[in-house]
Amino acid sequence: MEKVLILRIPGFLKEIKGLNRNIKVYLITICLINLGFGVFQTDFNLYILSLGLTPDFLGIILSLTPFAQALAAIPIGFLAEKIGHKRSLILVNLVVGLAYFLRVISANRWIILAGSFLAGVMACGYFIIQLPFLSHYAGENKNLPFTFTSIIFYSATSLGALMGGFLPRLITPLALGVTMSFRLALAGSSLLVIAGTLPLFFLDRDKPADTTRISLSPYLKGIDGTTVKFAAVELFIGFGFAFLIFFMNLFFIYHYKSTIESFGVMNVILILPLVFFLLIGPALAKRFKNLRVILATRLLSILLAVIVGLTTSAIVGGSAYIFFRSFISLSQTLWFAFAVSTATKRSRMATSAWLEITFQIGLGIAALIGGKLIAKDAYFTLGILTALSMAISFMLTFIFFGHKAKLADATSPKPS
Repeated sequence: MEKVLILRIPGFLKEIKGLNRNIKVYLITICLINLGFGVFQTDFNLYILSLGLTPDFLGIILSLTPFAQALAAIPIGFLAEKIGHKRSLILVNLVVGLAYFLRVISANRWIILAGSFLAGVMACGYFIIQLPFLSHYAGENKNLPFTFTSIIFYSATSLGALMGGFLPRLITPLALGVTMSFRLALAGSSLLVIAGTLPLFFLDRDKPADTTRISLSPYLKGIDGTTVKFAAVELFIGFGFAFLIFFMNLFFIYHYKSTIESFGVMNVILILPLVFFLLIGPALAKRFKNLRVILATRLLSILLAVIVGLTTSAIVGGSAYIFFRSFISLSQTLWFAFAVSTATKRSRMATSAWLEITFQIGLGIAALIGGKLIAKDAYFTLGILTALSMAISFMLTFIFFGHKAKLADATSPKPS
């Protein structure tokens, strides 16, 4: 008889204790910086609009960061191989924090644009360095550190979003109007990102094996068909993801006629299902295989994206968004582990770089389109475009990698 799958949430503290020390230190940084990023997620769009700038210009601002990330991904990956994980992570985080501070310290649009571009140039390093960094210290169980990193990432971002929902109103009596309240909240959160650099100094100093053999060829000439397939799928993931992640706070205020505080609260509620799905993710992947779980969650995200755009209810739209983010988070966590496991050891940095490049290109294009659609109050169209993008990513994943699930079935022992 087939064994019954019993899903359980792993003992969180026990599993954390078993992680490599360097991963634990990195999780502290992830927590600090994403509290800051969460505040930006809630307040930055509203801050820009409070300056009297148009939604079209907001789209340009939001697009600069991902386009810069796509542009800098290969050089940053190359630099990380040259100087090692520790020094590159310190450099990346410090510059990103300073760039975020630059985005809000002045109302001058050129300074805002410069800060957004500089943030993108270095922010790509988080993803590119993180994949091989976690893989290096993870041991045989790749899913576990990726899962915990995702849990801390999303939980801290959600708590930061809650802070962003209430901070402006708390600061308003002490500030000189709405714009200054947003600016103070955002400036403080950028300092939190900078503070996230401190734990990184406690990482072990890693020395690249042979920097004389490191070259750009793996990123360009050495790309194989598998890397191209991963990158193609990631383009549509980024394109679809951006429409909601960039503009969901505006959905709440202008489409659902709700409040920024409600958006912050929704982000905290988001933690519960998101963390739950991430915790059971390794068990699901072990039972059904990574790829099947990835495909199932991407399929469900299509329907949820339609609901987000179709409804005008903050409760219905917020609930759909919560599960959309939860399923995408589970899918992407397993997707990254799947990509790292599929790529050869020598091509892991290149694979993560191209995943980052195409994801950020998708984000940048969507930001430009989204800004124009927001200006026309075309929120339903944003939901439909998200659904279409997720549908394409689902189909490409199945076409490119579906045979791996069949191969796993053929080589797996029969259930008793």
